[in-house]
Amino acid sequence: MKPKARRILEAVAWRLHRLLGDRIVYGGLLHVAALWRRVLKKTVFVGIVGSAGKTTAKELFTGMLANQGKAVGNRASFNNIEEIAKAMLGARPGHRAFVSELSEDRPGVVQRQAALLQPCVGIVTVVKDDHMAAFASREAIAGEMQALVASLPASGTAVLNADDPLVLAMAAQCRAKVLTYGLAAQSDLRAENVRSVWPERLQMTLVHGPQRVKLVTQLCGTHWIPSVLGAIGGGLATGLTLQECAKGIAEVAPFDGRMQPVTTPEGVTFIRDDFKAPLWTLDACFDFMRSAQAKRKIIVIGELSEIGSKKGNKYGKTAAIAQEIADLVIFVGPWSSSVLTARVSGRAPDALQTFGRVRDAANYLNTITREGDLVLLKGSAKKDHLQRIILDRDGEIACWRDDCGRAIFCGQCPDRMKPSGAPLAMRQLPVAGQVEIDATAHIIVGLGNPGPQYSNTPHNVGYEVVDSIARSCGLVWKDLPEAAVALGSWDGQAVCLLKINRPINLTGDMLKRLSENMAFSPERCVLVFDDLDLPILTVKTRLGGSAGGHRGVASILEAFQTDAFRRVKVGVAPVGNRVDRMAYVLKPFDAPGRLQIDEAIANASAQIAHLIKQPVSPA
Repeated sequence: MKPKARRILEAVAWRLHRLLGDRIVYGGLLHVAALWRRVLKKTVFVGIVGSAGKTTAKELFTGMLANQGKAVGNRASFNNIEEIAKAMLGARPGHRAFVSELSEDRPGVVQRQAALLQPCVGIVTVVKDDHMAAFASREAIAGEMQALVASLPASGTAVLNADDPLVLAMAAQCRAKVLTYGLAAQSDLRAENVRSVWPERLQMTLVHGPQRVKLVTQLCGTHWIPSVLGAIGGGLATGLTLQECAKGIAEVAPFDGRMQPVTTPEGVTFIRDDFKAPLWTLDACFDFMRSAQAKRKIIVIGELSEIGSKKGNKYGKTAAIAQEIADLVIFVGPWSSSVLTARVSGRAPDALQTFGRVRDAANYLNTITREGDLVLLKGSAKKDHLQRIILDRDGEIACWRDDCGRAIFCGQCPDRMKPSGAPLAMRQLPVAGQVEIDATAHIIVGLGNPGPQYSNTPHNVGYEVVDSIARSCGLVWKDLPEAAVALGSWDGQAVCLLKINRPINLTGDMLKRLSENMAFSPERCVLVFDDLDLPILTVKTRLGGSAGGHRGVASILEAFQTDAFRRVKVGVAPVGNRVDRMAYVLKPFDAPGRLQIDEAIANASAQIAHLIKQPVSPA
């Protein structure tokens, strides 16, 4: 392009940017950002990729330049190409550097982002298992990150982690200068004497050639070394001295939700690592908590990602490790009940707690925490919003939805004070009914929703099974405020049939109170309920384990904090096209479905009769 034409395009870009700003639509946005990139001739453009630590490396980099010249970057962790373009339009000719993290969530995206950014410095942190679902292997993920290094000009610098073989290998196909960093002796930039034992923060000695500089950061955990050294390597590549880099980084606070310490007025310190929770990141968090010095250690784990198959087993293994480290371990979310089999013998019964909903976990945790506690919150902002546990302490949250799906922290949400979500589980329900039962009786609990509007629906199959048993045995139902109860004998076995008088998903607390009043243990119970993953006519027996996605069962396991319930699952899965599962379970059966479910109920009754003749495991 001729110089005159380039100047005209640059002038047009400047004018469009001044006039339109963020109102530019997608196609125009990228085009104008590309034009604007040409205006910023003196600005150093820096790109960062990696499976972890990108956002922190970016914040450290901009922090280093806070006293050396203005630097800007993409907002928070918004790293798709549109957000990078918007951020570029916010840069000014007077800015010394523009730094952006790039997304490598699917094949081909880094090349497009790098083409827009045109970086002269590229930083690579680590290659791990993030976005493994989109790639065949770590090598494929590294290949995607390689696109940033390949985009650098010969006059540029690639800043590569020498401790990660896949990152270091990128140097072989790089035309730019390479600056390596890490703990390895051959690194151009090296960290020695690394230490991070809470309440101390991450500290190290930086070594670059003959220079040695002590650095004390504000970060928590040694796993931030690639972010710290990567940012410093980028600083060196843009002309900063090692001393200037260390001084700048020492003033940078941890970024939101990345091992961020928050201490309450009561003296409880939360470590917020609640931005995302890939399974592979737990090791670093556990290492930090293992070495930490605190009066009491508590680990709270929400929904894990990048976990692959056999989720229940992996949650259980995670729970076993966490219990070796912490005085109290709490799991929150739809998979929380899967860890109940992982209790460590010799520990207090309440040392492992599970909650299906964040609101109940917050209520419990904020009741038992005390001065000197160190609490790790490990979760995914988009999934479980564990920050609400902290906000709740000061009444700064009223939204308790567990399905909002917003990719922001609750503290930044404009709707956080709008009441929503399920109420607190009622742990102290009064039990008015008084019923004496045989000490050897089997408690057969049919799950369902009270009220005639729910009869003949898939979610009420549990009710129908115990109704069928009562009819066959001539048992009479007695209505209590808490449940319908039928007592008697069935094929030589003492039985107590129950239909809890609460919505199916809130069964647990009422059943727990009844168990205390009527003196029965979970081991004497048989739960009967619908299963949307089993075809109609299919009935299966299970002796323990997780809730399998059934929220009514999950509420029971949570209330009792044990999985020691025998179960009979009655298949109700619809035939044919996929349907709205929530709507389907509350819709009456059609005539063919009614015939099939009657047959399944008879089969379930037979399996229960066989089950209660087997020896009951001791409580």
